[in-house]
Amino acid sequence: MSEASTAQVPAQRFTLNAPPPVRPLAIAAGTVVVAAVLLVLWGSLDLPVALAGLAVLLLVLGVALAVAALVLAARLRTEVCLDATAITVVHRRQERSVSWREVTEVSLAHPRLSLITGERTTSLVLVNPRRPDNPVFNALVDQVRQRLDGNRGYRDLPDPSPDLV
Repeated sequence: MSEASTAQVPAQRFTLNAPPPVRPLAIAAGTVVVAAVLLVLWGSLDLPVALAGLAVLLLVLGVALAVAALVLAARLRTEVCLDATAITVVHRRQERSVSWREVTEVSLAHPRLSLITGERTTSLVLVNPRRPDNPVFNALVDQVRQRLDGNRGYRDLPDPSPDLV
C-alpha cells in the first residue's frame, strides 16, 4: 500500500477504560451502612460517645474509599487516536504522538503494547486495563498492525489458484 492509499483510511479513536471498581464501592457502601447503624444505636440507646466516634470514623473511611476508587478508575482512562500518519495517545491529560514511520519495533506482552522508536524517549506503551480478551484492546492492536503494514507497503497476498497447488 502506498502512502496515498493509507491517507484514505479515516482516523479511528479507541478508549481504554479500567473496569468499574465494584468491590471497593461495595466495601465502602457496607462500611457506611455499618456506620449509620452504629450512629442510630448510639442515639437511641444512649451508648458511650466512643461508639459515635467509631461510627463517624467508619463513615469517613467509607466515603474516602469510594472517592479513591472512582478517582483511580478515572485516571486509568486512555484515549488513542490512529490516523494515516501517526498514533496519538492521551493519558492523564498528557498527549504523545508518534508517526508510523518512526516506529521501528512493536511488542505485545499482555497487558502492554509497546511501539518502540529509534529514540527510546519517544516510544509509546499502551496498557490494557482489562482482561486479555478485551475487544477494544484487541481491535486497537489489529488496527495498529494494519496501519503499520500500510505505512510500510505490506499487503496481503492473494490465495494461490487451485491450478498451482
